[in-house]
Amino acid sequence: MERGYRFITPVRADRLPWPVWLMLWAWLAWLLPGPAMAQDDWLRDSWREVIAGSPLDEPLQVDSQSRSHSVSGSVHARLHHPFEPLAEELASVTAWCEILFLHVNIKGCLVEEEDRVLGSGLALFVGHRDFAALVDAERLDLRWRVVDRQPRYLDVMLEGDQGPYGTRAFRLQLRAVPEDDDHSLVQLRYSLVFGMRGRLALHGYLTFIGRDRVGFTVEGTTAGGEPIHVGGTRGMIERNVMRFYLALEAHLESRDLPESERLEASLQRWFTLTMRYPRQLFEIDRATYLDQKWREYAHQQELAGE
Repeated sequence: MERGYRFITPVRADRLPWPVWLMLWAWLAWLLPGPAMAQDDWLRDSWREVIAGSPLDEPLQVDSQSRSHSVSGSVHARLHHPFEPLAEELASVTAWCEILFLHVNIKGCLVEEEDRVLGSGLALFVGHRDFAALVDAERLDLRWRVVDRQPRYLDVMLEGDQGPYGTRAFRLQLRAVPEDDDHSLVQLRYSLVFGMRGRLALHGYLTFIGRDRVGFTVEGTTAGGEPIHVGGTRGMIERNVMRFYLALEAHLESRDLPESERLEASLQRWFTLTMRYPRQLFEIDRATYLDQKWREYAHQQELAGE
């Protein structure tokens, strides 16, 4: 007896009823992660891998790249701060002025007009490690904007055409994603381009004051097994991006305090954090740093008309 077969003619996709199409698309959207979620997962996994390779005693990795006319440094870190309040705080231009001011070389920061296209303006005043009134510091005009903000992703950018001391294309970028309910992963990247004046200024600095200064990247070891840290322009950019990152950390740790206590607490915390790495970051003692910062803050408030 021959076995009978029943052939089923497949239904052409272009003849499926619209309700069936909608059900299929809904099923696929549920099954497959969206582009934003896939990006966040990729960033989280890649940043975790970078941080895991850090030689430091905390979940923090510092790196740098140097070319003939430019230099960039980056910090990847794991912060004990939930993503939502962190993103809410760092999506504020005022918060960034408070963060940047903690850096020993930043003498003042003022928020200026806001443009819907270009973002908010920041006037940053840059000087050497000693006290400097704002009128004696070098002014750096920055554009601050939130590049992208999603439930699981934040991207904030600060850019300036002209950087301090003859540099240009100043760029400071922060990106953040949640790691879990209590932690966030961040990437802070800082870069500069050197013009002729900038190269001369940098050469003078590295020849004299910064001759023996180093960064965080370990390039090798001595005969006795001691680490050899990167120097030169890479060491310079690594020190500065780390100072900006520690300012971010100090600000986040003090943001819930009463306003009257916040500045003192963040200044104290920034100095304490930098003393984890005295070889790279020590410039002046705590009392001198605090005294200078309060004097510079007073000048900043006068200029702001407060």
